[in-house]
Amino acid sequence: MVHLAQTVRDGVIAKYNYGRPDYNLMHYGEARPPIYNISNIPKDLPIFISYGGQDALSDVEDVGQLLDNLKYHDVNKLSIQYIKDYAHADFIMGVNAKDIVYNQVVSFFKNQQ
Repeated sequence: MVHLAQTVRDGVIAKYNYGRPDYNLMHYGEARPPIYNISNIPKDLPIFISYGGQDALSDVEDVGQLLDNLKYHDVNKLSIQYIKDYAHADFIMGVNAKDIVYNQVVSFFKNQQ
């Protein structure tokens, strides 16, 4: 939860910040935690992204920023699913999550073999 809060507060996806430059230096060799470069994800790595229009934790704007970093990803290896009425917990507790989300995830990865 602390790492999530750091990401929200700082507005960047970085490794965990230990709160002290000497601790960060010990873990990362740098005083500040390194930022993840999403564009370094291999372009042929299969990725399934599903997000909801009512999700306050992974909102549409944040997902848009993520997708912008994946704009050069192999289109045959990237599947994006937007569910207008889904909120964060719906992906786990939604009574129709199996039909709307899980079956598509399984199908996507089966087609990647």
